[in-house]
Amino acid sequence: MGWNPFKAAKKAVNKVAKPFRKIGKFLPKEARPFIPFLSAAMPFMLPASGIMSLPFANNPAIQRGFLSGLANIGGQGMADPEGEDINLLSTLLAGGTGALGTKGMGDRLRDGIEATGSGPWTMRDVSPNTGFLQGAENVTREGLATAADYLSGAGEGIASLGSNPGKLFTAAGAKKAASDIAPILVQGTGDMSKSLADQEWRAFDEAEAADLAKWEADSMIDDQKQADLTMRYYREAGHDEETIKTAMDLNEIGHLYEPPPEEESAAQGGIIGLKGGGIPDVEFMELVSKLRESGFSQEEAIEEAIRQLSENMAQGGIIGLKNGGMLNFGGREMDLRTGGFVPIGKKERADDVPARLSKNEFVMTADAVRAAGGGSVNKGAQRMYDIMNKLEARA
Repeated sequence: MGWNPFKAAKKAVNKVAKPFRKIGKFLPKEARPFIPFLSAAMPFMLPASGIMSLPFANNPAIQRGFLSGLANIGGQGMADPEGEDINLLSTLLAGGTGALGTKGMGDRLRDGIEATGSGPWTMRDVSPNTGFLQGAENVTREGLATAADYLSGAGEGIASLGSNPGKLFTAAGAKKAASDIAPILVQGTGDMSKSLADQEWRAFDEAEAADLAKWEADSMIDDQKQADLTMRYYREAGHDEETIKTAMDLNEIGHLYEPPPEEESAAQGGIIGLKGGGIPDVEFMELVSKLRESGFSQEEAIEEAIRQLSENMAQGGIIGLKNGGMLNFGGREMDLRTGGFVPIGKKERADDVPARLSKNEFVMTADAVRAAGGGSVNKGAQRMYDIMNKLEARA
């Protein structure tokens, strides 16, 4: 891409604004919004015929335009010390106001207008032979000259306010004063509004970023808790590591998978062949369901079920089946006659998990469960448990 003059000007102006931003940090926050009005008044506070001899310009219009633009940059910078962007259009308007307010600028601009004679209006009658381009130039010159007359007149009016303050309390005087200070109010209000809007946008972005960071942190905590419970339950249920990793991948927490310690001690009781003592799937799901009905959340119910069943395994034998039920021998069959989530199996749609169902029951697909949770299988299962409990209460 080629050189972009607009971006180059933006970069240069923002560099000029840096020292003003440092000054603005020492100003009270309550005073900062009024700084743009002071900078907007600068073109009307400068001498109408020039200021001083600048190294690069002796022309009064260029001097006034340069200092007015510089004052605008300073005003924007001090009004918003934490900002990073200067409104270049505002700076150009401020510079133009200063240049056009130079004494005699209106007459000098009209000198280039091609005309024959003079008419009743400020714009003189142009020759019928004037071409389109020359006509456009004439109109532009007259427009700028009219603006220059207004600005120079406004400057003189503002300067004379102190010499005759009584005229402010007359209808004509008040109207003239309002006309004179209008450029200051318009320029200052625009710069003040931009600085306040930029600050509000930054505050909004910072709050949004903080909320996003908190949400990501909370989600990470939830994901880690879910991963720990999944690995703990599947291992105690006797599933191999490949099955555990597959299940975690399906629940989008595979990145949190951790292999078990190299040496695992044998269970001190429970069902032979189940690592860590073993938790029968059916008994576990029934206990989780009961805990959910008593007010536990899905994760709390899983955690409490693991704790209770693990304590009972210390005495050996088949635990928790005194009232009957089905054992999970390698995931061959699950008792889902009372409803429940299926956390085992090789993969979705494999139809490799035998389950006991009853008449008039309804089974959801894995895609439906995932959609119910907005993409999360576990959240979808929890939501379906909630729906099932509410509907059963109405039956």
